[in-house]
Amino acid sequence: MTQTDALSIPLPPDEQALQWLWDVKTPGYVFDPSIVLARYRKLRELLDSRLIVSLKANSNLELLIRCGHGFVDGVELASLGELDLAVGRISSTKYVNNPSMDETFMRAALASRCVFIIDSLGQAERLIAVLGKQPAPQTILRLNAAELMPGRRKEAADHFGMSPQEAMLAAAALSRADVPVIGLHSFVGSHQFRVDERGGDSADLAHALAALAGDIERVAGAPIAMLNCGGGFGERFHEDESVFAAYRERLAPLRQRFQLAHESGRAIFAGAGLFATRVRAVKTLGGQTIAVCDGGLSHNFLLARTESAIKKYAAPRLLRRQPAPEGAAVQPVRFVGSTCSRADVIGWQPDPQAAPAVGDLVIFDQCGAYHPSYSVSGFLSLGAAGAYIHQTGETA
Repeated sequence: MTQTDALSIPLPPDEQALQWLWDVKTPGYVFDPSIVLARYRKLRELLDSRLIVSLKANSNLELLIRCGHGFVDGVELASLGELDLAVGRISSTKYVNNPSMDETFMRAALASRCVFIIDSLGQAERLIAVLGKQPAPQTILRLNAAELMPGRRKEAADHFGMSPQEAMLAAAALSRADVPVIGLHSFVGSHQFRVDERGGDSADLAHALAALAGDIERVAGAPIAMLNCGGGFGERFHEDESVFAAYRERLAPLRQRFQLAHESGRAIFAGAGLFATRVRAVKTLGGQTIAVCDGGLSHNFLLARTESAIKKYAAPRLLRRQPAPEGAAVQPVRFVGSTCSRADVIGWQPDPQAAPAVGDLVIFDQCGAYHPSYSVSGFLSLGAAGAYIHQTGETA
């Protein structure tokens, strides 16, 4: 596997190539740092801009140690815990971004020379109060995407960032305190990156930020050098490069004046992670096989699709210890977890097949982003899933 094509952990037809998975203690995640770095380089190339890594997508320490050197444009940190992981391990710029940032978080970020992404006027005032006589940090103002683009209010609505009017007040307050405002930031949301023929594409956000920059500059008394245009890139971003060509063309006029940046976590980490769980019990119910696994929504909440109106479950790969008996009955298989919640369904294989056996491995791909961190492990005191590193390619 080369660096350019290493964009997801391979699940080859030859089961011999997956034998290493039997050594994984389940339920557990397996991360490949070479794929993280390959996806980072690929997305950065397609965007032709700075690319900031959102560490919330995967904050596994062992993975960060192996990949941190490759995140050349910096990382975005949303908690004091993430900051603690990055300090001493990330030499590039650290951006802190959280609407609830308190004084303790701010003081730690100041000590670590972070760039502050300011979410509100109140947060700007709190930073000024904490700052005292310390050297001022660089700041970036976060704009609410729906307020910035009223015509796209429905799809862009959330509770992050400021209105343009509040951003002007924040810029004025920071300027009076001699805190430099170096850029503007906005983000529409996950899976929202698109380019369409009507012009209502993701570049609209960048152009809206650029249109506001002049007003912010007049209040701040200094040029706005950087636009962070967010991201919203999907897990399989690399499958259609023509979309990025159109996007780069739409951004071309802005490059003459601004340094452009994007941020991503999902696109970088998703394909670099597998989730493995073992079958613990098997039964037939309602014309389908029920495979009860040792891993479920307590270990991989996102697989349960509880936040989706239409539940389209992932179809996992089954690694059998022994071949299915010849002539065995076949039927669809529902993969469920070990809790007492009816929502604990993590996979569905609609194609009829022989029932799994106790001890077989169930493997889900595209689980490297948010799946490890967006799960509540306290239910039934089951504990969190394990995490392992498996290298399939070169990291440098």
